[in-house]
Amino acid sequence: MSFSSMRSALAFLTVIPVATRDGSPGERLGRAVFPAVGLLLGLVAWVALWLGSLLGGPLFGAVAALATLALLTGGLHLDGFADCADGLFASGSPERRLEIMRDPRLGAFGVTALVLLLLADAALLQQLGARLALPALVVAGAFSRLAMVAVSVALPYVRPEGLGRAVTGRGRRDLVLGSALAAPTLLLSWHHAVLGVAVGAAAAVSVAALAHHRIGGATGDVYGAVSEVAQFAVLLAFAVPL
Repeated sequence: MSFSSMRSALAFLTVIPVATRDGSPGERLGRAVFPAVGLLLGLVAWVALWLGSLLGGPLFGAVAALATLALLTGGLHLDGFADCADGLFASGSPERRLEIMRDPRLGAFGVTALVLLLLADAALLQQLGARLALPALVVAGAFSRLAMVAVSVALPYVRPEGLGRAVTGRGRRDLVLGSALAAPTLLLSWHHAVLGVAVGAAAAVSVAALAHHRIGGATGDVYGAVSEVAQFAVLLAFAVPL
C-alpha cells in the first residue's frame, strides 16, 4: 500500500483535501486501499457517536455519526443510493433508467429510500450503543468499501464516462489486496463481524444483481448504493443478539 494510492483513494471517497500539487488526486486510483479508507471513516464516525452520546444521548450520537459520514464523504454514496432507487425501480428501457439516474433531481423513490435508510441506520446505531458501535462502524466501513471494489471487478461499467469509471476495471489483484486489508477487522467482535460480512455480501450481491438486470451493469451510483446497503446490512448483523 503506497502513500500515493492511499492519497488517491482518500481524494476519491472523501472530501479531505489530499490532492497533489497540480490538483489531481494521484497517478492511479488506489482501489485496493478503499477498505482502509472505510475503516478510518468508521473510526471517525464512532468518535462522533461517542461524543454525541455524551452530549445528547444515544439517538443524538447516532445522528452525529451519520452526519459525520455524510460530511466526510460529501454525501457521495447516499446520493448514489437515492439515484439508484429512482432509476432501478423505474419503468422503461435501460437507457431510460440511466437517464433518470443521471438527473440531479430526486424522485419519490429516491427520497423515500434515502429517508428510510438514514432512519434505519440511526435506529441500529442507537440500539448498539457506544461499545458495540465501535466494531460495527469499523467493520461496516471496511467491508462496504470492499464491496464497491468487488462490484467494480464483477460488473461492466455501462456509461461512456462518469466519476465511477475511475473505479471500474478487472483488477482482481485490487480485490485480493483489499480483502487482506479488511480481514483484520473481523477480529473485532468476531462473531458479529463474520455474520455482518456474510449479510453485507448478500446485500451487495443483491444490489449488483438488480443493477445488472435493470441497466446491464454498474455506474458510479450503483457503487454508492452497494456501499450504503452493505453498510446497513453489517450494522443490522451487529444488532442481532449472539
